[in-house]
Amino acid sequence: MISHRIARLIHPIREGLARALLYVGLRPNHITVLGMLLTVGAGVAVAAGKAWWPWAVGLVVAAGACDMLDGTMAQLGGAKSRFGGILDSICDRVGDGALYLGPALYFAARPDAPAPAEANLTLVLLAGLGLLWAYLTSYIRARAETVVPWCGGGFWQRGERVVTILLGLAFGHLVVAVWILGLWPLTTVAHRLWRARRACAVQDGRMDESAVRLGGLAGRGRRARAIEPRGLAGLLLWRWDRGTVPFDLHAGAVIAMLVFVNLPEADPLRDLLALLVGA
Repeated sequence: MISHRIARLIHPIREGLARALLYVGLRPNHITVLGMLLTVGAGVAVAAGKAWWPWAVGLVVAAGACDMLDGTMAQLGGAKSRFGGILDSICDRVGDGALYLGPALYFAARPDAPAPAEANLTLVLLAGLGLLWAYLTSYIRARAETVVPWCGGGFWQRGERVVTILLGLAFGHLVVAVWILGLWPLTTVAHRLWRARRACAVQDGRMDESAVRLGGLAGRGRRARAIEPRGLAGLLLWRWDRGTVPFDLHAGAVIAMLVFVNLPEADPLRDLLALLVGA
């Protein structure tokens, strides 16, 4: 699988950089906070206009490197801690906010449009919905795992969301990225709720545990009791985790859209509101 091969290729590079950072005295929490600050800077650059988007791309890449390095540093340096996990989650949520508020402010202020320019209400709304799905994706897992062993997984995890924004900026197709993130990640929210509901039913004794299928990657082992949809619903690509062929197909479709599709900054929400007011 392509995603596994990329992970294996990056692993020695990531480990070498982590050892170098530990050698100069940096700690995992330092890198976590640095990644958050870089992501906030990227959000500001997005809001400032297209001239700043190359800077935003560089900042998102650097923040992604920090996101990969802090966990490796904690493992290699024997510095894993409960607070480190809490800090990492908080910084991720701040970063999510920056990466969605940046496009929302950009489409609200329209800094690149001839003045005076009206806000694009549709794209502002989609950016807000994308932020909502991002928070719900993480919250469902955090809340469900207080009851059942594991209810994560699915396609639209943080890495996939960040790469979508990154490619949208890199190819000048931020409108496409906002449409994707405003609608598509709802599938992962629904999938995690499905897993949580059925896993809770097993815990409550309302469902026979023989109906449970182990989901996710084989490496997750028996600690992952992920109840998957069956029949035709089992063919849905967004329920598959990293390291699987369906995941790679799904990722390829999203990447192709971000690279080759360009959408105009249409505002159907404003048109609808105008129609309703006129009626």
